[in-house]
Amino acid sequence: MRAAVTQGLGSVLLEDRPGPGGPVAGETVVRVEAVGICGSDLHLLHGDLGATHEGLLPRVQGHEFSAVVAAADPAGSGPPVGTRVAVWPVLACGTCRPCREGRVNVCRRLALIGVHRDGALQEQLTVPTAAAVATPTLSSVQAALVEPVSIGVHAAARARVSPGDTVVVFGAGPIGAASALAARDRGGDVLVVDPVDARRDLLARAGFGVTWAEGAELAGQVLAHSGPDGPDVVLDTTGRAALLPTVLDVAGHGGRVAVVGLTSATAPTSPGPIPFKELDVLGVSCCTRDEFAAAADLVARHPALADSLVSHVFPLDEVAGALALLDERPTEAVKVLVDVSGDTRLPTGPGAGDPMTGAFR
Repeated sequence: MRAAVTQGLGSVLLEDRPGPGGPVAGETVVRVEAVGICGSDLHLLHGDLGATHEGLLPRVQGHEFSAVVAAADPAGSGPPVGTRVAVWPVLACGTCRPCREGRVNVCRRLALIGVHRDGALQEQLTVPTAAAVATPTLSSVQAALVEPVSIGVHAAARARVSPGDTVVVFGAGPIGAASALAARDRGGDVLVVDPVDARRDLLARAGFGVTWAEGAELAGQVLAHSGPDGPDVVLDTTGRAALLPTVLDVAGHGGRVAVVGLTSATAPTSPGPIPFKELDVLGVSCCTRDEFAAAADLVARHPALADSLVSHVFPLDEVAGALALLDERPTEAVKVLVDVSGDTRLPTGPGAGDPMTGAFR
């Protein structure tokens, strides 16, 4: 079978590999359909994971994907052959303190499919049966979006978004859009901040408040949305370290700030607003299995918005081009997919293919 292998830093090559053997109890073999490319894939490609990067390459990447069951779990506990699934990529030890507390997404020995174990940029792979979430009503494209949407679901849950909360989301990329959708689904009144007209237009068509400004003008627009007390919740999905001071400044007193975007960059930030406003500043990492299933339901209830986020689809033999597009010209794309099965079609939703100039990653 064909597999796109990240051989070393900056190097991805297509290889022929043996297919997986038959599954044992607790395992399911799936045939991959579509795989999403995201910033985390670029971190692994370029060695930006610090000390945790040791021993990770070579690796078949791909942690956002749709697939069809090719060989069912022989124990009979999973979805049958032919079922479309989205796969929760979290592999937890089950014994450390976070795992014992039900926070498996921050397991001390956390492993991820596509990072620590070979992922979906190959035609077939074996996955834990418990990680396979049936998505019979979703297309292959929509099921591939369940994983990024699950990050938004977890972000909204971490920030304790409640009905009537005013919420500001920085960034209108896939994770920003997912966070906005999840926050609205929990009853939040959402304003999305992004410098790109096309991304703002896409989310405005989906019914979100949108804006872009800088400095005092931005603060004024946020207050116009939230009222004089400021927003209850601010979600930063941009991965831009230099934006954190602005995020803390616009948060309302006693508010919650969830930092979702991943970056290895640093920037000067005053901690003053945190004690002065008594802010809850929260990190967001992956999601739980229940949140992943909730994300599948959220996508099923908003299929047109999910479709509209996909801007590019590449065949498997052009995966290097998919990575290069997101790496070198990220402002031209929203969600980039790799078509492994040869059956994926580019959606024709209202945002598909829009040029993205100057966007937050």
